Amino acid sequence: MPNARMNCFVDTTLLVYAIDPSNPEKQHVAADLLRAVARAGTLVLSAQSLNEFYRVTTDRRGLLSRGEARAEVARLEPFCTAPYDFDVTQHAWRIQDQHGFSWWDCVLLASASRAGCNVFFSEDLQHGRRVEGLTIINPFQAGPDYTFTD
Repeated sequence: MPNARMNCFVDTTLLVYAIDPSNPEKQHVAADLLRAVARAGTLVLSAQSLNEFYRVTTDRRGLLSRGEARAEVARLEPFCTAPYDFDVTQHAWRIQDQHGFSWWDCVLLASASRAGCNVFFSEDLQHGRRVEGLTIINPFQAGPDYTFTD
């Protein structure tokens, strides 16, 4: 399990998996991860993550009603401590030029980096890769050091 001093950014996809019953195994892993990092006080999210979560769960997948999604976003809002400003945009440009990730992934990585995170949990990026002081961890591939259980 990560050291309690590590700040852990959780990608939007994992937020969605945590409430999506269509893949029970991924739902369990993602929900356990969120609970553990929230409980440890190390969970970091950005406004982009919460907006993407709302859109995906209401429009794209229809997992939640608007009211349910808004309540879930409100529950997650206290963890929304990563910056999301023009400095993040400029940082994202550098990440995009250096690493070639998709634009929205670059913005999330830049937000996480500027928030002082050490870990970036994501299914969508290369497990174990280091970017801007972040270690990318895919919780579905990670070994027992990154297994979060109750």
